[in-house]
Amino acid sequence: MNCQRVQDHFIDYQDGTLAAEDSAALRAHLASCPTCQREWSALQEITRKLEALPAAEEPSPRLREQFYAMLETHQREADSVSPFALARSRLDRFFAALLPSTPALQFAGALAALAVGVFTGARYLTPPPSAAAPVAVVDQAAQQKIADLEAQVKDMGSLVAASLLQQKSTSERITTMLATMDLKSPDRRVLTDVVSALALDPSVNVRLAAVEALTDHADQAVVRQGLLAALTRETAPLVQVAIIELLADVREFDAAPLFERLSRDEATDQNVRDSARRGLAVLRTPSPTDPLKNNNPSNPAPAVS
Repeated sequence: MNCQRVQDHFIDYQDGTLAAEDSAALRAHLASCPTCQREWSALQEITRKLEALPAAEEPSPRLREQFYAMLETHQREADSVSPFALARSRLDRFFAALLPSTPALQFAGALAALAVGVFTGARYLTPPPSAAAPVAVVDQAAQQKIADLEAQVKDMGSLVAASLLQQKSTSERITTMLATMDLKSPDRRVLTDVVSALALDPSVNVRLAAVEALTDHADQAVVRQGLLAALTRETAPLVQVAIIELLADVREFDAAPLFERLSRDEATDQNVRDSARRGLAVLRTPSPTDPLKNNNPSNPAPAVS
């Protein structure tokens, strides 16, 4: 049993669902492989952090009727096809085919874009100052061009950082996610890197750690949009459940159509479907800390029979 296969079986082994023969082979490999030992230790650290989270509140007795009322509302919304859906899907396919997917090509593309930007700015965007132009006006224009170039360099730096993050080992990437949890106020670039890891990282353990790292910063728009985008493409049930619970906890109402689709999809894992149903119920239930939303006539609570 090689390292990749061992790490792919970690979750099943931890849950006790791995076959006895495979469990014995995994233990034998784990006893002699330092790399897999680090991966296993990182998974245990994530598990401990998840188990330390506070228990969810008990649902109210009105949960069932609120759930089915909300299901009916969002079913009508899901059945109405957006006129922009076809155009959006074509654009997504176009950019997916156009942009490189490997880190090396991303890095090369970033450097090429930076070089083109600097050359264009130096060659075409800096006309010689006329004799009649005041020196102050020329200096101001030059400073503006420099500021624009600095912004381009910063954007390229974010792309390079995301590429380098993908080239680290799985344990190093998990360590990066855990370090982000300790930051009280990470800047937008750090959060963007974590969101990128959640959407693109091939390791289930890294994506799960990314969700945990984003938990304390889910009030920011970039994090919420990243969670919504990741949920549409996520296939690992453990990560899907973690994203659903976080979106429901922060009451992200834009997630309701996704929850609805997952709860009705027969091919989706049963645990994910159950979690999506609970998330729908949470979004439908008025928050006791938001009296304005509770009293909003456009979103009334279902009547009690």
